[in-house]
Amino acid sequence: MHIDEVKTFLTVVEEKNFTKASEVLSLSQPTVSVHIKNLEKEFLAPLFQRTTKSLMLTREGEVFLDHARQLMGTYAHMKEALYMMHEEVSGTIHIGASFTIGEYVLPKVMARMQQEYEGIQFEVTIANTEEIIQLVRTLKVDIGLVEGHSRAADITLTPFQTDRLAVVKSTSDSFSPVTRGELQDQKWVVREKGSGTRESFDYVMNANGIRIRSLLVISSTQGIKEAVKNGLGLSLLSEAAIEEEQKHNTLELLSIEGIDAKRVFSYVLPKRAERTKNIQFMIGCLTENL
Repeated sequence: MHIDEVKTFLTVVEEKNFTKASEVLSLSQPTVSVHIKNLEKEFLAPLFQRTTKSLMLTREGEVFLDHARQLMGTYAHMKEALYMMHEEVSGTIHIGASFTIGEYVLPKVMARMQQEYEGIQFEVTIANTEEIIQLVRTLKVDIGLVEGHSRAADITLTPFQTDRLAVVKSTSDSFSPVTRGELQDQKWVVREKGSGTRESFDYVMNANGIRIRSLLVISSTQGIKEAVKNGLGLSLLSEAAIEEEQKHNTLELLSIEGIDAKRVFSYVLPKRAERTKNIQFMIGCLTENL
């Protein structure tokens, strides 16, 4: 039994005519007849008594009518309940975020969301941009937040915030370059390949013709900051990532003549994905000024 066949049965009862029922349902009359025959075959009982002038329910049809109405009522309530799950801001949002966003931007967004809807919960996975995009593609997270790019055809990236990157050094280091020439042949502490921050670093170095003496690769922004504090090299980091270090005077942003590195933070969704109320609400919070 299919719900469409039950709907056809109820419409025939209401219209008392197969032809009128077919018009109401936008079905052909043979299709309406097939629906009724399928029900009669499944329940081994005639549902209608047909004459040339009238269409009446049989006793079996009367019993079936009561249950059909109950069934359609239950179906409507079930559909509404499931629909409301998508329309109410509640439950858990599974978020994948690249390191800079996940550690320094996302907490503010989540706090704002919970101020408005206390019942909303979060599960956050932090990884590099490539890994987050793969989590989105395999539907293991509801939304991804990244600072890099992707050519994947089955996702959409939508910018929500501009981020500024700056050269960072330890405040205990007396070396304070102010020109691109002074950045030549320096030691650098960087993220791993596949990271949005590493992608930006490689672009800035290549675009400005800056030679690199050595690279220390650390797959954590916090680890990079600790390495820079301890004099292991310079780094190129998001301004959002070093707010606390600036307050405590442990890291310093350098203003390098000719280098103005900007990038965008983007949210990632599978193409043609349905945007639930939770996701719509989160996107709204992301696009507000932080």
